[in-house]
Amino acid sequence: MSARLLATFCLGNLVVASAWASSADLPGSEVVVYLSAAGAQPERPLDYMKLELGRLMSTAGYRIAWADSRDPERPSTESPLVVVRFHGACAIAAVPSAKTGALASTAVSGGQIIPFSSLDCTSLTRVLSAPLASEPGARRDFLYGRAMARLLAHELYHVLLKTTDHSHEGLARPTFTAADLLAERFEFEQTTLVKLRPPAIPHPTASSTDDSSTR
Repeated sequence: MSARLLATFCLGNLVVASAWASSADLPGSEVVVYLSAAGAQPERPLDYMKLELGRLMSTAGYRIAWADSRDPERPSTESPLVVVRFHGACAIAAVPSAKTGALASTAVSGGQIIPFSSLDCTSLTRVLSAPLASEPGARRDFLYGRAMARLLAHELYHVLLKTTDHSHEGLARPTFTAADLLAERFEFEQTTLVKLRPPAIPHPTASSTDDSSTR
């Protein structure tokens, strides 16, 4: 497989309903990510994915709070909620040769981004199996999990900004190569970080906290 294989991130036109508040409407910087179909996935790649996604989003000022969609206890929060579904097995394994589709996507309804994203691990495995074939098992898991995090960071960019637009550089680019997914360093560019950064929480002023002084 060519190292220049482009992994295109298509926004599927899925019609789903959602009641979701934008981070632009709320103070704070937490994002709650619900993982769907994660229970059957290999544990180590998921652990590495969580660590790397947390690091990537922290550069934009966000903290990821992880939740399992199988858990009947749903947190009460005003933070943005994102549901992530995995398709296929998220690990290097023998997969049938076939054309690679979009590696990750985020749902769109009526032209609006909604917080339902998916990661196609079958396609990701096809992209990474050759480059990672000679790597030891532990490092394979690390690199695979880091690649997953980069794909999901791209989708969170779409969800948090509610945009289908892309940047010319970094994780907000419209297409990645296998080399991008495995590079030692691949992050959001500075311009994108500025756009992503959550709004500052306003601090009360003396006049607003001490009404007696204005009377």
